[in-house]
Amino acid sequence: MERKTGENFDENVAKDIFDRLRTVEGKTKPKGESKLKPISDMMSEAKYLEGKGKLDEAIVLYKQVIFTLPDSTKAYESLINIYQKQGDVDSEKEMLIKAISGCKDNESFKKRLDEINNG
Repeated sequence: MERKTGENFDENVAKDIFDRLRTVEGKTKPKGESKLKPISDMMSEAKYLEGKGKLDEAIVLYKQVIFTLPDSTKAYESLINIYQKQGDVDSEKEMLIKAISGCKDNESFKKRLDEINNG
């Protein structure tokens, strides 16, 4: 089956456009590169910062992970733990509520929120 193209279709221009789309910052993107790699890198950096006591910077990265991957249980758990360490109950509760609505595996979040509310 032959593909139909418009009368103004230029195969060389199309090939050039697709070649440009395949490159990122002038380098050909390796096949099979995971979209989750940047998220994994952010999680690693956030854990490192958290370990160094740079909690505010870690919080920013964990929130970026959640923005990119809204059902990231690990990012929610880490954020909730930081807020708990800081004694920021309001932020902890807010994040628990978001985690309950954002994650499929949310029983531990529900239990923790109940513990805080019934304290």
